[in-house]
Amino acid sequence: MNLQSKPCESCGRDFEYRKKWAKNWNEIKYCSDECRKNKNKFDYSKPIIDLLNTRSSGATICPSEVLPQDLKSDATYMEHVRRSARLLAADNQIEITQSGRAVDPTSFRGPIRLRLKKGL
Repeated sequence: MNLQSKPCESCGRDFEYRKKWAKNWNEIKYCSDECRKNKNKFDYSKPIIDLLNTRSSGATICPSEVLPQDLKSDATYMEHVRRSARLLAADNQIEITQSGRAVDPTSFRGPIRLRLKKGL
């Protein structure tokens, strides 16, 4: 993250400074209207941590494991789980991995796995 970007408090993705925000950049918290509307909805942080705590040390989970069977194929709900995962990663509680390696939580693409940070 550079000085002209910061993470969205809803989705965890970095968003860039815009000139129209010059007067209140420090007060801007969300990257979009969608994130502002969904800021407190669909928080899957607790279910993610609870599920990871049931697994052995270093084990990973697929984000879809957090959802009930009937919602696993729903892209909207999957994105909410991924948002919660990005925020947990930003809080240094979990790691988001691809092919067993931790990835940048603000810019990953494609299938991911989640695991607790080592030492927690």
